[in-house]
Amino acid sequence: MKKMTLAIAAALCILALLAGCRGSADTYKAGTYTAAAEGYSGDVEVEVEFDQDSLLSVKVTDHNETVGIGDRAVEELPAKIVEELTWEVDAVASATMTSDAIKTAVKDCIEQARSK
Repeated sequence: MKKMTLAIAAALCILALLAGCRGSADTYKAGTYTAAAEGYSGDVEVEVEFDQDSLLSVKVTDHNETVGIGDRAVEELPAKIVEELTWEVDAVASATMTSDAIKTAVKDCIEQARSK
């Protein structure tokens, strides 16, 4: 009897936790947003597309980052952001400033899409 009561209490706790998570999904004003942030060699500009429920794409539209170093972040980071659906991804090794610029600009776009 004691084990059954404990099992029911544990199940109720799990259900309460899951119910709390359900309402936390982000919603966006669908569209394409742009922003820029300072990279290693100047501004890094991004374009981020959203539908109502999700971040769909990230494109770096302009940059002057170092070939072979900063441009690795330009090539790799947008796909990581889309895959993980957050700007809070790990920086590309040896391209921290460029990575930070991309992430900052994407964060700006996310805030724009949420505030509409």
